[in-house]
Amino acid sequence: MAATPKKTTKAVFQHVTLYGQSAKESPNFRGPVPEDFTFNSPVGVCMDRQQHVWVCDTGNNRVLVLDKTLARIIYVLYSPAPAGQGEGSVPFRMPFHVCPHPQKNLVYITDMGNSRVVVMEYQGERIDFAFAFGNRAENGGDPLQDPNGVTVVTQRDGSYTIHVNDEFFHTETDKLRNRCVRYDEHGRYVDEFRTLIDPDGTRHDLYWPQGLSSDVEGSLYIANTGSYEILKCPANAPVNANYELKAEKPVVNHRFGQPTGVGMLNIMRDVSVIGERVFVPDHVLNTITVYSLDGTLESTLAGVRPSWNHGDEPVHSLTDPLYYAMEDAALLNPYVICQGEEDDIFFVSEPFSSRLIKLRIPHLDRRFPQAQMIATLGARRDMPGTARVDPQFNCVTAVTGLQPPAKALMSASTEAALPDYLQLNPFLQWYDQLSQTMLDAYRLWFGDVAKLAPALLSGLPLKDLQLTVDAGNWRIKGYREREETFQAIAGNLVEGYFLAGNLGVTVYHPKVPLFGQLCPGTPLVLVDNFNFGTVTMYQIGPFGRLLNYGLPFGSYGKGEGCMRGPQGMAVSDEGEVFVVDSLNCRIAKWQILPTGLVIFIKNFSWDGKGEQAAFTPTDVALDAHNRVLVTDQFNNRICCFDRNGNALWACGREGYWEEGQPDGDKLMLPTSLAIDGDKLILNDLVNRALKLFRIEENGLAFLGGISLFKLQVDEGGVWMPYFMHAHNGQVQIADSTYNIVQVFEY
Repeated sequence: MAATPKKTTKAVFQHVTLYGQSAKESPNFRGPVPEDFTFNSPVGVCMDRQQHVWVCDTGNNRVLVLDKTLARIIYVLYSPAPAGQGEGSVPFRMPFHVCPHPQKNLVYITDMGNSRVVVMEYQGERIDFAFAFGNRAENGGDPLQDPNGVTVVTQRDGSYTIHVNDEFFHTETDKLRNRCVRYDEHGRYVDEFRTLIDPDGTRHDLYWPQGLSSDVEGSLYIANTGSYEILKCPANAPVNANYELKAEKPVVNHRFGQPTGVGMLNIMRDVSVIGERVFVPDHVLNTITVYSLDGTLESTLAGVRPSWNHGDEPVHSLTDPLYYAMEDAALLNPYVICQGEEDDIFFVSEPFSSRLIKLRIPHLDRRFPQAQMIATLGARRDMPGTARVDPQFNCVTAVTGLQPPAKALMSASTEAALPDYLQLNPFLQWYDQLSQTMLDAYRLWFGDVAKLAPALLSGLPLKDLQLTVDAGNWRIKGYREREETFQAIAGNLVEGYFLAGNLGVTVYHPKVPLFGQLCPGTPLVLVDNFNFGTVTMYQIGPFGRLLNYGLPFGSYGKGEGCMRGPQGMAVSDEGEVFVVDSLNCRIAKWQILPTGLVIFIKNFSWDGKGEQAAFTPTDVALDAHNRVLVTDQFNNRICCFDRNGNALWACGREGYWEEGQPDGDKLMLPTSLAIDGDKLILNDLVNRALKLFRIEENGLAFLGGISLFKLQVDEGGVWMPYFMHAHNGQVQIADSTYNIVQVFEY
């Protein structure tokens, strides 16, 4: 049942443009933080020996140095040094983690996109580039590939070593193990390990290690993210020829094991040792778990309490007050926590909400301590934009167009089959007849409804309208394409309700007007909600806005007609809706009837044929033969079904892929896909690659791909691409952490 792609490759993608707002402050900016200041997915944060706060504003490709009150900007670093100073003048490209030297006025920054560690020296408010390391082979060590966490360890003789997690490092002979690299204080390679071995012989291969920290006794703490665990080991332990470090004590400090379902989202991306405690932020549960150095659970930090009165906050929709209440009462996907100027003061970065918060936690010895919010920096990214400036996105997750799809080349009956209980239901028969009567009335009133839609959209033409799901702002934004530029449509397109948790979007072009459509001949827009397990439908109103159509379908749960964590969606010309029910590990099939009612048909998943791994779908698309193609993320493949959910073939295998290599079937957590005619465009997430395949009868033919992760943003760089839209030789990619949409042609 597995298919092997043909192996050809060439440059198949050309960057066209991007839209979405980035940073505005110049490198020379100093002084009070501007009122309209925003971060863009900030990650690393630390306080130096002078009590200045360093923040990796990763989505804006810069490092900010602030005073401890978060009220004044001391430095804006787009590059380590001004132009003309050699390597120091190379601009930052995804600065990720930042770590202060414990005894010297030095700060270490992992510059992931440039595969290096940058060392900055400071004195007062003067900051200078000292040196960079890791981006060259030396002393028998390979260059860094994707440096993430960094820590400085004090040795017993008073010297220092620098340790760096190389998150996606791999070689031809060691294809899957990643590594932690040790350097001396001058940045010279010493050694590395790729596996930790418990005293009982249990192996812990480093698998996408991210955060890294250390204690005063010389132990390392590693967020081994791909294995859902925090590891602890001595920093100076010997490493054997197979890059293995054997520990005298158990190395697991905290773990989820190998979870399934919603547990797969409990991503531990960082670990911080502060004093005698270990802090582990949890991506999904919005908590920070606190342990003693020996791994004993001490407390869990979940809520926060504001200690100031807000001024006026803009309300653009009915859900905005709820958003502000959440910000004031909870941690929102905390990433990094670091020590502040006092023992009970901490700084926490929140990339999803693009803010930095300063907390006082006076009673960490309690099981559930209450944190007091002292200050925040980084407003909600919801600036509407002007004629000259793009609007801001806050976690843009999906993009689509309202263009009618190309005619499908059906290989089977084009009529969607309904269960007998629906076909024979007298109420539905009557309702269907009523819908047909309304259709006849439409034709009497309007004539050819197919020609009506453009006239009803009054300045919002179908042929070039793009919709983006601005998930963090709980709204949909519209753009018009004009000769390779995208112009924002003012305001929010939705005039009905729009809920927090909406992620995926798709468009349905009914063959006949649906009962109750205000503008017959126009499409419906479907948006699914990850939190509530529902799908909301919108129709296009007479003034070109999106109005709620009917009631949402689906509900949260595991039973028939229920969904948990819906993500990608696709809908056929016949109104068959295929929804990725991700946390239930299945695809849910629904049917939109001419009456406008949506009824549940069935659930289906990959049958496996004896395979043990769970089906882990994330996105779905329909090809020209109405076959259902699904990204099976954790199995590193694409699965193909017929429209009834019968498994046909699968394509893909686990492996790292480099641009220019022919084996495009090597996949690492493929996340989303889009189909345009006989072409399939794939977001190969961990490989940070955009790939193009030709869809064939029994598999995929690889045509080529491009690595996007380390490109500058204006060259097409992406960080965390999510759902895509492809049409007429163009693909648009929603980047949920750079908060932009990238556009390519193929």
